[in-house]
Parts: sequence; C-alpha cells; structure tokens
Amino acid sequence: MKRIVPYLFLLPLILLILLFYIIPVLSTIYISVTDMGRSLRGDFVGLKNFTRMFSMEDPVMSRILLNTLLYLGGALVITIVGGLLLANATTSLGNRAGGFFRLIWFLPRATPPVVWAFLWIWAFDPTKFGLLNMILQHLNIPEKSWMSLYPMLIVILANGVLGIPYTMTILSAALGNIPAEIIEAARIDGAKGWRITIRIKIPLIWWPLSFLTIWHTLSFLTTFQYILMITGGGPFYASTPLALYTYSKAFQNMELGYGSALALVLILLSMIIILTFRKLLGLKKEA
Repeated sequence: MKRIVPYLFLLPLILLILLFYIIPVLSTIYISVTDMGRSLRGDFVGLKNFTRMFSMEDPVMSRILLNTLLYLGGALVITIVGGLLLANATTSLGNRAGGFFRLIWFLPRATPPVVWAFLWIWAFDPTKFGLLNMILQHLNIPEKSWMSLYPMLIVILANGVLGIPYTMTILSAALGNIPAEIIEAARIDGAKGWRITIRIKIPLIWWPLSFLTIWHTLSFLTTFQYILMITGGGPFYASTPLALYTYSKAFQNMELGYGSALALVLILLSMIIILTFRKLLGLKKEA
C-alpha cells in the first residue's frame, strides 16, 4: 500500500500531462500526415506536408525561417543584455532605490497585452497622430510609414523590452545573493567597474543567466500574440516568424494538415535549442 500512495499523488499530474500534452501531440502527428482542411476530414498523404515546406510549393518558407532567426536573435539580445544591465544598476543603488526603479521597470510586464500592443501601434502609427511622427513634425522632418519600413524591428523591440522586467527581477535576486566579501576582495585586488561585473558577477550568476536565455529563446520561438496584434505579421510576411505562420496556416487558412506539420517542426526546433543550449551553457555540468 505504501508503494502505491506516491503514485496516487502523482496521478492528477500524469492525467493532466496525458490530456493536455501527450494526446494533443499524438493528434498533431496524425493530422500532419493528412490533407485535413475545413471539412475536418483528411486523407493520408505521407510526408507531402513536410516536403512542401522546403520546396517551391511554399515560396515564403525561406523568408519565414529568416524572420524567425532575426526575431529570436534581436529580442533575445535586448532581453538578456537589458535585464542584466538593469539588474546590475539597480542592485548597486541599494535596496530602497533599487527596488523603486525595479518596480517602475516591471510595469510593462503588468500591462495587459492589448494595452501594450496598442501603445506600440500608437508610437509607430504612420499617420501624423503617431508619437514618433508627431516628434518628427516638431523637428520639421517628413513623416515616415514606420509599420511598412521597419515591421521586424518594431516587433523585436516590443517583445524584447517586455522580457526585460522578468530577466531583471531574477538576476537582481541572483546578484543580491553574491557575498559582499567576494566583491570587496576583487576591489582590493584592483578590479573596478565593468571588470567586476564581467569577471566576478556574471560567472557567479551563470546558472540563472543560462536558464533565462533558454526560457526566453523558447518563449520567443513559440509565442506570437504581440506580433499578431501589432503588425499582423505583415506587410507581406515581413514580420511573420514560424509560430505565427503555423497559426495562420492552421487556423486562418484552415490548412490543418500543413499547419500540424509546421507545428511539429516548431517542436523539433525547440528540442534542438534546449539540447544545444544545455551543452553550450554547461547546464548539464552544473546539474
């Protein structure tokens, strides 16, 4: 009886994983090898959906993959570097002042997604009522159609900045746990400013920094709601990453078979990223 009790406690979690992950994944695998569409009936087509991705049958796929790489790289740099800089700056200010500025920087994270998206749409509105265009008017500079010229840059900034508060909070806690004696010893040895941060602080917070890198990479790879609300993925797929393309194919165009194949590729990319980062960042060694 005692051996059964632990499994009874684990049973609800196992059922949740089965219902909301295992069964959906198996269903996605099945649908990916069919031509299922709006009728929700599909015939078996084998690997046709997968070969379609990398053939001229889907001419925008190369652009989608390039968008995904640009989006991942840009948003990740802003989130990790920005969060680290703010965590280091606010930690050095002391508990009260640092806590106040961290609270201000956390406001974007507490803002409802629709409001956050609306603020970026207003800032880059191509009309004379957009924030940046109003500033250009006062400087006697012609207005610009920001959404058409720089859609990828806009979604990178919107998502990258939104990731900074979470990164800053975690890294601030990690930096606060570094013994003061270590920093003081480094200063006595002649280390100053950024050298202390690079040589002392970053190695001591390497595990949480590595975790945040993987976490945000997977988050940027698989989420698209802010891109959908701000640019809609346009113009002409200019700001459409793989996750948004998968959604549009499956639920807007109702190409469920092809959308499921794209979803499996997305899952495969996520697994490759986890294993790659685990090796490169030394998480296996740390564990």
